[in-house]
Order: sequence, then C-alpha cells, then structure tokens
Amino acid sequence: MGADISSVYSKPFFELQLALARKIADLLQQPLEQAVLQRTAFYRILGLDWSLDPTNPIWQSYVQGLQGRPADIDYTYQFYLQRLDKIPTFAAQEHWGCFAYDYNTAAKRMHFHFGDQDTSPYSALSHQRINARKSELQAMFTIIQRRHPDAELVIGGSWLYNWDAYKRLFPPIYGQSTYEDKVVALIGRNIWGQFLRRNGQVHRETMELFLQRVSQLERTEDYPQCFPYPSLHTQAPIQAFYTFYGIA
Repeated sequence: MGADISSVYSKPFFELQLALARKIADLLQQPLEQAVLQRTAFYRILGLDWSLDPTNPIWQSYVQGLQGRPADIDYTYQFYLQRLDKIPTFAAQEHWGCFAYDYNTAAKRMHFHFGDQDTSPYSALSHQRINARKSELQAMFTIIQRRHPDAELVIGGSWLYNWDAYKRLFPPIYGQSTYEDKVVALIGRNIWGQFLRRNGQVHRETMELFLQRVSQLERTEDYPQCFPYPSLHTQAPIQAFYTFYGIA
C-alpha cells in the first residue's frame, strides 16, 4: 500500500533500505545478503514472488554482485533498472483508480491496496480528490459484494493510517480501530512507501531522519523506531463499507 505513481524508483529509495540492512547485519554479525533479503523490499521490488527464496537465480545473481560491492549503491540501482521491464506494476493488475484488493476465501476477509494512480494536479489524498477516491472505492466494493457475497471482514495494514487524509476515505469504525504493529515487515514495499514522493523521488527530510536513527540503532529489535511513521493495522466488518459507500 502506498505505491508511487511512477513506475521507476530513485536511487535514494534503495540507499535508505540498504543502510538499515547494513546496520542490522553489523549488529547481528550476519552476512549482508541475509539482511538484505530479510530487512529490505529488494526481493519484491525486483519483481520476484513472496517466497523470498535465496536460491532464486535472479536473486543469486544480485547478491553475488553485491558481495563484491557491499557499499556500492550504484550496483543495486543498476541491477534494478535492468529488470524494469520484467517487474509487475500496480497499474498492470486489476484496480479501481488508486485501489486494488486481495481476497482470502478461507478467512472471508478482504485486504485492499493503495497505489497513487491520480494524474490530476492535486495530491491523491487531497481534499480536492476525496470524491474521486470514494467513487473508486464504491466501484471496487460493489464488485467485491458481487464476487464475494460471503466476505465478512476488511483488514488493512499501512503507515498511511497515520494520516486523517487517508482514514477519512473509509467508515469511521475502520479508522478508529488502528493499532501499531510492533514487528514491522520490511520485505514488502508498504512501510518504505512513506519515503516516496509522487515522482519516485524520496522525501529528503524523512530520509535524513531515518538514516540518523539507523546510525544510532543499538538493538535490532528497535528498528521500527527508525521510521518516521509506524505501521498501523486496522479492521472492520465489510458491511460497514457497503453502508458507508451506499451499496445496497
């Protein structure tokens, strides 16, 4: 959640992730490639699946080069750029404007994703675009109701729930149920999205704050405190969404 409208990330986006991986590798006395696999979103950013299989040939090719250039962010960035045409994008999946979803049939719960696909002059979460976002959500939940009539719950997890500009798009009960995730998953792009601007560049101020905190990190379990915004989880009955968007 929180994907950028640009399909190309900038080099600093990789630099800040690699900085945390290096710090944790030092603290745990573990190989850098292990920390990069477990403490960055590189595996997924390179277009690989959720298996995090360290023997994947593409991943092996990357880490073998990384071992010879552990401090060379240019190597990591060039490896990423060479794979751009093979990396799935948010826009390539079924989506409704800035939103897409996954459905867990066994648990009867829906998890949706946000990706900034707004091409207007305004921010996707600005007050000028509230109606556009709610229309997208109404359309998506109408389809969900039709496809998954047994759905019971909507769950979410993102740093975006720190923002009222995001929470106002959903039923109040959903935003009010947020709680902080004490163990932040670093392998998905979600938590890292807070550093991105719309054009794929990073927020320099938040990046500098993050890097300062990383440099001062003394215990690996404290790594979530390096992030300016915590990752928050939330959930609510799906009926609350149908009611909120006026879906019969």
